[in-house]
Amino acid sequence: MLSLSRTVVSLFVCSAFLLQASGNGGTRDDLPLLQDVASVRRLSDAEANQQYPIEMGGVVLFASPSSFIFHDGESSIWCSKPWKPAGEKQIELDAGMRVEIKGHSNRGHSAPVIDCSQVVIVGEGELPQPRESTLAELQAGTLDCQWVTIDGVGIKATRGNFLGMPGTSILVSTFGGELIFNTTALPSEKMQDVIDAEISITGVCLPRFNNRGEILDSDIMSCVAGGLVVTKEASESPFDSPKVSLENLFEFSPQWSPIHRKVVEGTVTACQPGQQVFITDGVHNLRVIPQVTQPYAIGEKIQCAGFLGMRSNFPVLRTSVIRSLGLGEPPEPARVTPESVLSLQLPLPNSRQPDYEAALIRISGELVAIEDRVEKPFQIILDSNGSIVPVILASFQPPRYLREIRLGSTIEVTGICSIRTTNRPERNRALEAESFEILLRSPLDVSVVEAASWWTAARLLYLLVWAGVLLVGAVWVILWMRYRISQRGQQLAEAIRAKDSLELVTETTKRERTRVAADLHDTLEQSLAGVALQLRAIETAGSAELAQRNLSLAGQILAQSREDLRRSVWNLRMTDEEGAKLREELKKTCESIFSQTKISATVDGRGVERQLGVLTTDNLLMIAKEAMTNALKHAGPTEIRVSVDYEPDSVCVSVSDNGCGFDSGRVAGALQGHFGLAGIKERAIRIGGKLSVESSPDEGTRVTVSVRG
Repeated sequence: MLSLSRTVVSLFVCSAFLLQASGNGGTRDDLPLLQDVASVRRLSDAEANQQYPIEMGGVVLFASPSSFIFHDGESSIWCSKPWKPAGEKQIELDAGMRVEIKGHSNRGHSAPVIDCSQVVIVGEGELPQPRESTLAELQAGTLDCQWVTIDGVGIKATRGNFLGMPGTSILVSTFGGELIFNTTALPSEKMQDVIDAEISITGVCLPRFNNRGEILDSDIMSCVAGGLVVTKEASESPFDSPKVSLENLFEFSPQWSPIHRKVVEGTVTACQPGQQVFITDGVHNLRVIPQVTQPYAIGEKIQCAGFLGMRSNFPVLRTSVIRSLGLGEPPEPARVTPESVLSLQLPLPNSRQPDYEAALIRISGELVAIEDRVEKPFQIILDSNGSIVPVILASFQPPRYLREIRLGSTIEVTGICSIRTTNRPERNRALEAESFEILLRSPLDVSVVEAASWWTAARLLYLLVWAGVLLVGAVWVILWMRYRISQRGQQLAEAIRAKDSLELVTETTKRERTRVAADLHDTLEQSLAGVALQLRAIETAGSAELAQRNLSLAGQILAQSREDLRRSVWNLRMTDEEGAKLREELKKTCESIFSQTKISATVDGRGVERQLGVLTTDNLLMIAKEAMTNALKHAGPTEIRVSVDYEPDSVCVSVSDNGCGFDSGRVAGALQGHFGLAGIKERAIRIGGKLSVESSPDEGTRVTVSVRG
């Protein structure tokens, strides 16, 4: 079946290339007409691409639905059939037909070909005499499309379909190697007759190419009944073939002879039904490829008839017919190390030095990996004494416990050894083993010697990774909560600030109302009181001159009242700029209040006078003025002394009189309609000052306020 597929690929690739190349030719008006195949085959690739015109007659050697092999009596060439529209029937050709063709040359996959524009059947012809060839000539590619014959022995026959035609592929052993013979003329019931028979095959040599157009090898194709001739029939029974021992599979002979079946005996060590069976004689081992699917028990003694060959530099018995000789004891595995398996040595004469290829072995090591991939065999990877050993379970679904063996466990495996060697012998003509793998017979071939700790490096890494993830998650949650708390705190702070602002506005409004009331009391009310006193004085004046003086003084008081009112309005809009000098302002105030009285008022103090803020200056003036006015109205003093003392970081204002004084515990307040002393206290609090009022009956009064500034 494989050979059919290879030939199909070659034919279709050539056909596709021809169809592609048919559109690349240039003009053919100046090119000579070619009338024989040899002339076409001598063309170079570039010349074949010029599409030389061709007309010739000859015989069909082989035909497929889209192409045929044409022979002009001397040589053969590949031809494509004329193009037909879809649905139109293509011309049907068969081997032996005589035809006349017209067309042009083209570049083929390897050699020149002919693209036919016209094919005319003119009758029946005779097939040419085939050329006797060797396998080396066929594989060289020089006999491309030529009619050849070669002798050999049939090894294997499979039914298939190629180029749209049912046929049979036969693996033929010949001198120098093997080749594939594809034929459409062998009935299926005759397929087994060619196995182990000596045959002569005749057909067209068709090379197989790679994607670069380079020749890999060649097959032979035929569609004529005489393409396969049995020259020596096989034995009636496969087991009548010569017997050989596992120790001497290939015995030396000075004469070449065709490869025929050989019969070997051994005990089954492993079986993959339909794929391979492994046998041993206790020392030597062999891989057997059965012809049919049938299971064999481990320990069963069997006889195998097949064809010896080499696979990966070790013997194998192919296309084997097997029969049972009875059950025996299961063979014991050989306990090995990687060093003993890989130490291949050229055996000495008459020595019995076995190797472990295809042998049942037992080995232990540390489990380093488990590979369970889709559409791939289940594998266990061992580290045995520093060597990596793949262990394959190909014929069974791995059970759960096999998948769950902990990495790092020490395990012991039993199975068939498969050695990989260098392609060709190197030092001392001896093969060198590169590596080996073990084929498990069943999951029971694996046993745990010492289980690894659950705390493997991988699990610890996973734990650390998860701990890190959880830690990062916890930090993120904490940061997020802090962010949310901060947001909520800001919202609450905004709400509190809004509430405090409202309370502050309310308190400020209340304080400002109190201040305005105090200003009105200290300015307007006092001024009106002074005007009232001057008017009463006018009523009792003894002369017009005295009345005029009192009237002038009343006007001055009103002017001062207007100035005080202006200052109160200015205080509502004031900034923290520097105010007037305090002593100078107090002197002016004393003069305006006591100039028309018999009271002696003086202003003095310690320290160098300096300017204070507007708020501080204005309130100290108002406090002093209120104290002087109260003394004038209620105490009846003869002397009033105002003192302004400047300290480095404070200022102190005191107003003292020698009036009647009062009982500080019984003084009238705002509830009784007297706002003077209450206003003084409020003004002192407003500027952050400290107020002291000292008075007793008949002892006078002293009002002192000190403030930082």
